[in-house]
Amino acid sequence: MLPVAILAGGLATRLRPLTETIPKALVEINGEPFLWHQLRLLRANGVDRVVLCVSHLGEQVRESVGDGSAFGLHVDYSFDGPVLLGTAGALKRALPLLGDSFFILYGDSYLPIDWRAVEQSFLGSGKAGLMTVYLNEGQWDTSNVEFADGRILAYEKKLRTPRMRYIDYGLGALRAAALDRVPDGEVRDLAVLYQELLAAGELAAFEAPHRFYEIGSFSGIEELRSYLKRESSMSFSQQFLSEAKQVIDGLDVDAIEKVAAILAATRSAGGRLFILGVGGSAANASHAVNDFRKIAGIEAYAPTDNVSELTARTNDEGWATVFESWLKVSHLKPEDTLLIFSVGGGNLERNVSPNLVAALQLAKQVGAKITGIVGRDGGFTATVADACVIVPTVNPVYVTPHSEAFQAVVWHLIVSHPALKLVETKWESVKA
Repeated sequence: MLPVAILAGGLATRLRPLTETIPKALVEINGEPFLWHQLRLLRANGVDRVVLCVSHLGEQVRESVGDGSAFGLHVDYSFDGPVLLGTAGALKRALPLLGDSFFILYGDSYLPIDWRAVEQSFLGSGKAGLMTVYLNEGQWDTSNVEFADGRILAYEKKLRTPRMRYIDYGLGALRAAALDRVPDGEVRDLAVLYQELLAAGELAAFEAPHRFYEIGSFSGIEELRSYLKRESSMSFSQQFLSEAKQVIDGLDVDAIEKVAAILAATRSAGGRLFILGVGGSAANASHAVNDFRKIAGIEAYAPTDNVSELTARTNDEGWATVFESWLKVSHLKPEDTLLIFSVGGGNLERNVSPNLVAALQLAKQVGAKITGIVGRDGGFTATVADACVIVPTVNPVYVTPHSEAFQAVVWHLIVSHPALKLVETKWESVKA
């Protein structure tokens, strides 16, 4: 994971007199300094390096956190010096500790988001910076972002417009070169840098699916205290099912409808459906083949159902080409459709499910349709698919069980869809 720069050098005037003797980062939240909660959340998301940009009462922060080893992190410190440099100025000063690319986290933000997905979105964008945004509708703070079709159209903290329904979520990412715009020692706000990058077409966006928490206000402190108390008091079953509800709320209904329409067109054209998955997703593929054949009347197959051929090809040809070879022998044609079940969606750079990537590349060459029900950011599948349902990440610790569980939810929805369902299932047809 990229290192994280935490901007924790402000004076926190809105919290006075609480912050006259302690920095905002050390405000007590349920018996512990806020920063401790923040650092544990980062570690749970795979982060291992943090740079704390501090100034006001910064030595107290260093005394509280030390080298970060108590949190499973490596923590460095960058002090502004006698003059507060502003958020962008503080980042410029910290560059030697941050490297070529890094996250930026506001020091008062607690963000339940999939950091790995944000990182992949940023690195894949090729842009100098990224801002996470949230559909705020003026609820949790004053909205300051105009966002549509995956793009930030305007960002302004002072001159706001009715079109600004989104808000800067509190998490960003930058390439070091973006800070070339900030002269050494100059006082500069990060908001100004974001605006410059936006004007230059160099600011990507990532839409956060869930609200943020913050301690920049007394009301925010109470909300975070309540949220963390609820989280800690939940049994595991309550937590897991609560996350499942969040997944449902975050599913893209339009994407599901598009997949259903593609599969209906495949059936009308006499095409076949090939369902590909690995591990638990392979078991889902086998179950789904039955449903699409029996309920929806689509000629469907899963290569993982043929264990002899799968293991022979793995042994003789290599794991990366097993699906591609199987599809070639099956004479994949333009009328056919692939349906991918996967947690990551395939990623050659990380050597994750290269067999899925090879199969998808073949489908693109042939002109077959590609659909998917995948987790995380969708990986290669989402990049090339004609329609892809991404199971949103609500807790990075349980990406796999949520992704595989909701593959089943979504495909059962699709085979039950009026556009596809031909046969009543057994128990629904039995009259009481």
